[in-house]
Amino acid sequence: MGNRPFGVLVLGALAIAIAVVRLVIGFQLLFGGLFSDKLDGSGIGWVGLMTIVVGIIYLAVGWALWSMRPWALLFTMIMAVFGLVDAMFVMLATNNIAYGLAAAAIPAFLLWYTSREDIRAAFGPDADRQ
Repeated sequence: MGNRPFGVLVLGALAIAIAVVRLVIGFQLLFGGLFSDKLDGSGIGWVGLMTIVVGIIYLAVGWALWSMRPWALLFTMIMAVFGLVDAMFVMLATNNIAYGLAAAAIPAFLLWYTSREDIRAAFGPDADRQ
């Protein structure tokens, strides 16, 4: 395993688990929307297709984190920033600071964790890629 940090293993495993769930839900929505007379014209098939795309992205990021690809660290950091912006919108939409802080907790932790020097060094060009 080389010098792969435990937290990166956890993040990779969580991303793969989320990918599996998203793919299952996406296929259910896609085929439920395509083969159901009640859902004609509802757009549920498109929602299923987009959910499958998101599942594929999660799968790619999970694999990349697991195999210590440098782009996965950057992608995780960018998504954490998007999560912080989303938390601001949650706070504004609910008019509740507690909801905004709760929504910001995990993205803030991810941004802090991925910004640590030891984590960035593990993804560096001279990191062990076993």
